[in-house]
Amino acid sequence: MHNKLIALALTALPTVAIADVVIYGEIRGAYEYNKTYSSGLDRNSEGKLLGSSQINDWTSRIGFKGGEDLGNGLKAIWQVESRLYIDGADSTGFATRDSFIGFAGNDWGKLRLGKLSNYANSDMGLIDPGYYSGKSVAGLGSFTRIDDRVTNAVRYDSPVWEGFSFIALYGTDEKRVLANDGSGSNTNNQTWNLGLSYEHPMGFFAKYNYENWGDAQKAAAIGPLGNEAANFKYSNNTKTWHRVEAGYNANNIYAVLGYQQIEGYGLGSYYNNSNNGLASASSSPVAALNAALLANGTSQANINQQSLKTKEAAVTLGYSFGALTPYFSYAKGYNVSQNGSSVTDSGYDQYVLSLSYNLSKRTNVHTSYGHVKWKFDNLDNENSFGLGVIHRF
Repeated sequence: MHNKLIALALTALPTVAIADVVIYGEIRGAYEYNKTYSSGLDRNSEGKLLGSSQINDWTSRIGFKGGEDLGNGLKAIWQVESRLYIDGADSTGFATRDSFIGFAGNDWGKLRLGKLSNYANSDMGLIDPGYYSGKSVAGLGSFTRIDDRVTNAVRYDSPVWEGFSFIALYGTDEKRVLANDGSGSNTNNQTWNLGLSYEHPMGFFAKYNYENWGDAQKAAAIGPLGNEAANFKYSNNTKTWHRVEAGYNANNIYAVLGYQQIEGYGLGSYYNNSNNGLASASSSPVAALNAALLANGTSQANINQQSLKTKEAAVTLGYSFGALTPYFSYAKGYNVSQNGSSVTDSGYDQYVLSLSYNLSKRTNVHTSYGHVKWKFDNLDNENSFGLGVIHRF
């Protein structure tokens, strides 16, 4: 009897405790066939890519959010959101996605503290409307590769004035590690992010993202230089990032143009900086770039420290036929510039065809095929196919 009373009490508690809490999320799962550099598969005996069928998660998540009206147009707001892997391939902790506490006002916008998305990650996703895993090229994952969240951050979002709005984000560097460049100084890899937006009631829009990281060159010298056999640095040491997106989204028409420029030190800002721990020039795009720079006479020490600039353009077109929307995306990575000099055949072309069908307001089926052609002669083309289901709650 005592145990039954305890059980009844515990059952009743959540009704009171979470009366002002909203539980939300998305469950996304899919079949994929990937023949890509990020698939995680070993190469064959000739160092070529292998393809494989996979069951992958498409960035499922669960979140809790709420708020309290403090009066006079002021409200306390909070959110805790976490990544889920329904394929069982990985696990994460709590509050791994946007999680914060802050205030919102009717007339002045909102101010939040916590782990927060940069502007491109939260407000510029229209160029890449599909669903896919990190192992796939059936979406514009290279173009959106540094759309991310900033830890230890504060972000202000303005209200909307006649279609115009902006955000400002600051992320602190709480590590301040000793730079490994011989200067004896400590890094301050803090980040600043500015986002500007205009949205017209007729469906036209334009958005701009700028982000800057401090001491990026000093950060490029920190730690081991990746795989010791290759001895190149491939961690992301980005200095500046500009992106512009503009388009039209109304009357069943979906048209978006995007352009971005990223500059950093080492090879971390390259289009695909995953080398999967393999050292040969044919193992990955970043390894091929490193080999090309060495062949041009650049020393490994200079490659690890000199600036690398990338430029990309993308377009996505779609049209809705009731519940069915087909999309076509094309992205082009131009030849990179290393310390001001263009590197021949260092770009890529990507094509994505996708189809989304809404089964209801909260559930849809999505399928897509993607192809990436690298300009380096010793690199394989990448191909992916995906078919999955997305449910929102």
